[in-house]
Amino acid sequence: MSKALKFLVIDDDDTVQSIVAAFINRYLEEKNLTGTIKRVTDPVQGLFVLNTHGNEYDAILLDVRLPKLTGDEIYNSLISLEQDFINRIMFVTGYANDLVARFPDLELNILNKPFRYQDLSARIDELLKLD
Repeated sequence: MSKALKFLVIDDDDTVQSIVAAFINRYLEEKNLTGTIKRVTDPVQGLFVLNTHGNEYDAILLDVRLPKLTGDEIYNSLISLEQDFINRIMFVTGYANDLVARFPDLELNILNKPFRYQDLSARIDELLKLD
């Protein structure tokens, strides 16, 4: 993979955003890859970014419990619009069971909070189809 990877992180918690960004940067360095990370704290803005530029992102990390608009509501609206980047979304949540109950027929990519670097790294590998 020679192109620069693009990551989008949608999470209202600045601490989680910082940890995820640091882990992604470590991931890129360890894999000898380049990339950029766009961080969005407002879920409404996140949905706008996804609807206007979602196809540009290689990996989208989406919190579930967000104010105003939840991650599963964002996901549901993207499904209804049949966005082709839907399979590049990774939910980052401490409430995986709620998410699975909401979308029982879908195979979701979920990273459970709290998580370690190795957990995120393995999930990104799966998302990007890397070994």
